[in-house]
Amino acid sequence: MDAQTMLDDGAWGLPHLFSGEPELQKPPLYYWLTAIIGWIRGGVDAWAVRLPAAGAAVLCVVGLTVLGWLRQRPIAGVMAGVVLATAMHFTWLARIGRIDMPLTLTTGLAVGAVYLARLKGSRAFLWLLLAYTAIAAGVLLKGPIGLVLPAAVIGMHLLLEGRLPPPWRVRAWLRLIHELGLWWGALLVLALTLPWFVWADSATHGDLFRVFILRHNVERGLGDGDLKVHPWWFYGPQFASDFLPWSLLLPVAAVVCWRRGYWRSDPEARLGAAWFTATTLVLSCAAFKRGDYLLPAYPGAALFLGTVFANEERRWRPVRPRVVWIGLRLLPCLLAAGMTAGWAAHVDGGLAEEEPFRDYRRFAAEVRSWAPQPEEVVFFRTEAHALAFHVGRPMTVLVEWSELQTRVIESGDRFVVMPEESAGQAPQELPELRFDEILRNTDLSGGRHERPLILLKVASRGRSGRSALAHAP
Repeated sequence: MDAQTMLDDGAWGLPHLFSGEPELQKPPLYYWLTAIIGWIRGGVDAWAVRLPAAGAAVLCVVGLTVLGWLRQRPIAGVMAGVVLATAMHFTWLARIGRIDMPLTLTTGLAVGAVYLARLKGSRAFLWLLLAYTAIAAGVLLKGPIGLVLPAAVIGMHLLLEGRLPPPWRVRAWLRLIHELGLWWGALLVLALTLPWFVWADSATHGDLFRVFILRHNVERGLGDGDLKVHPWWFYGPQFASDFLPWSLLLPVAAVVCWRRGYWRSDPEARLGAAWFTATTLVLSCAAFKRGDYLLPAYPGAALFLGTVFANEERRWRPVRPRVVWIGLRLLPCLLAAGMTAGWAAHVDGGLAEEEPFRDYRRFAAEVRSWAPQPEEVVFFRTEAHALAFHVGRPMTVLVEWSELQTRVIESGDRFVVMPEESAGQAPQELPELRFDEILRNTDLSGGRHERPLILLKVASRGRSGRSALAHAP
């Protein structure tokens, strides 16, 4: 909806839902990308919504491979890419339109570019330019967390490398700031991001600050409001299940890394460990958590596993080539092939069977057959964005019974979509209105749906009103 309204109205600065409400939950970069693809394709569709996430996922995998190649460690890079590409939840999120996937890409670009800048002095400026541009993109994707995550990873890695000076060594800090280009990098990030935030906050009369900064960042972080608070250890078992099958090998790799001394001799292993640990710690400090938020930590875990695979392959290849072939080449290939086959079966089988119970297009078509455009459809206490997208404009969202009463009395009969529980309460809450049930989305999906909704025609009892049957398609 946000992207389509950009194309329809030409208002690219501030995204809007079909109901006319400004979209203040996230900055606009993902919506811009979707709108650009939609413009190329002639309208926003599934490709336009999913392609930014899918493309970001591919670039994450390619980025790990390129990092290994630039460090003259092709086996480590390829193995890290294979691990990431076949981790269960990473593959799942690569298929849907989630902003967390491009955020993972911007975090990875920033971390990898700063790492290479410190190693390649002659091209340090270009790598740092890439890093700060990626951070700015992360801020325009999801706000302050786009800066906090790469800063935490880089800070922890510098700490592990012994390059983070104590607070009282001012000259050492100045040298580090100069080495990282923080003087001009911070100005670049501000120049690329601050103008939009200032303009959007002014255009919404301060609502951007109140909704996005306070509610969706401060309150979520502190656990205030109506959001469920999760314990600090939430991401432990969540990662263990979401990173399958490779999470089973991660503890083994950690032990091997420590006992073999790879921790001291392998800088990429330390980078991967710092990447995964710092991201997990930062996100664990927030009271509100969800599994998707941990996605930026996945490339770090994949890089760590890839380096351990490469070190073990180099260690055993001269003395026991059969062990290398079976344990370090065949086993990862079998795991990756098994995940690929499992996904193919799930997408073609399991998801296809579940689709009718998540589909909103048929119900949307029925709604519009009763209320053809340009007739307004009212969504009452219903946050069903997928249905709203397929219903299209004009539409409005109401949450209070008094608002619904006023709309019907002043504007005439209305077709209203509401949940089952609200439809059951409606005659008692508004006895002066008549509620005629027309259709349930469960009637179109075999008796059940992930979100049961009802289409009703609502009219004033004091008004003659048109019969619902008169609108029958």
